Amino acid sequence: MTDEYIEENEDSIAFDPVEWITNLEARRKSYGVSQNEYVETAGISRGYYGMLLIGKKRATKKLLEHLEMVLEIFNPDKEMEILFDYVRIRFATTDERRVIEDVMNIRMQYMIEEAHSFYGYGRQYIYGDITVMVSPEHEKGILLELKGKGCRQFEAFLKVQKRTWYDFFRTAREMGAVFKRIDIAINDRAGILNIPELAEKCRRDECITIFHSFKDYQSGELIRNREEDAANMGNTLYLGSLKSEIYFCIYEKDYEQYVKNGTPLDEAETKNRFEIRLKDERAECAMDDLLEMEDVACTAYSIINHYVRFVDADPEQERRNWPLNERWVWFLNGQYRSIKLTTKPEEYTLDRTLLWLTRQVAPSLKMVQKLDDLRGTRLAKDMIEEANLSPHHKKILKQQQAALDDVVTARQKGRKWIDDLKQEYMES
Repeated sequence: MTDEYIEENEDSIAFDPVEWITNLEARRKSYGVSQNEYVETAGISRGYYGMLLIGKKRATKKLLEHLEMVLEIFNPDKEMEILFDYVRIRFATTDERRVIEDVMNIRMQYMIEEAHSFYGYGRQYIYGDITVMVSPEHEKGILLELKGKGCRQFEAFLKVQKRTWYDFFRTAREMGAVFKRIDIAINDRAGILNIPELAEKCRRDECITIFHSFKDYQSGELIRNREEDAANMGNTLYLGSLKSEIYFCIYEKDYEQYVKNGTPLDEAETKNRFEIRLKDERAECAMDDLLEMEDVACTAYSIINHYVRFVDADPEQERRNWPLNERWVWFLNGQYRSIKLTTKPEEYTLDRTLLWLTRQVAPSLKMVQKLDDLRGTRLAKDMIEEANLSPHHKKILKQQQAALDDVVTARQKGRKWIDDLKQEYMES
């Protein structure tokens, strides 16, 4: 804690002990944090804090804001979360039914087949944002891709199946699957990280890292052409090359939710997000650790600590001995607070389609209905009644009508199919 937080000056405000005790102290106790731990984290002495409580010291506005922010670190409703936010796995088989029904445990009849795909694959099966890409070429095999929404939807299936991510990953690994990409996301719900401040530290050489490059973008910049939601992301900092097998992406999640859903910044559930993006060999190494430890927080923070640390410059010391930045220490403390893997199961809905209809189609449709009223015609009704549903639309209706219990396969398969696939993988 520096003197700028505690010295009395023109920015000082009269301290009201009654308001403080009834507000901050009551919240501290309700959060279950001791006064010792609180003041130690805030960087002030217990004696000084005690004098603030009884009104013998005046608190600057900056100090009050600092103490308020520190208190929110201990808010049990704003604990950090950690989750899988992108999964891409290649299976060494050309039999999509085996992957979909025996590994993912989803009934094939509910998947929608499309005669196009990505990454050189010719066909794909989808269920909402869950995508299974298919190729007749054995070296390509079957590729499962789960982006953010896809991960949440697949978690809904895992919940019904009474399986965990680790169960699923272990099953995939047993059949010789290759993990092409794994993204681990840490949600900073209390707003511990300050992305513009971290970017400035990079420019001031106060980021000690193995990475050779960094890039930062302000809210609204459209330079992030590699990001699917580039226009929605707030202040963003990349550590490492986006072409490498590992890099970090730190961005303002609250701004993203504001742009996407209109959620006010102060009401956003998550303030910032720290994403560890792993590809190919790095993804495989991380999966080894995940399956051995089954502790995603331990894996994530081990990676972070190995690659980067933010410090405060001290001209009297060598750079490698500069002290860790206070906010960075608070963020790293998450590794000691038993952060468990968070799952947020979401069933596939048509919400995005309905939102698109509301924004893009509904105004024009309403205009045609008004025209019908003026002219005594029924153009709008005729258009809807005469529209033909494609097989794709009919399959979506089938998906929406079915309960997840009916969509998942009825039983766990025996060992033979795993052994067959392992043998097929070894022979390829």
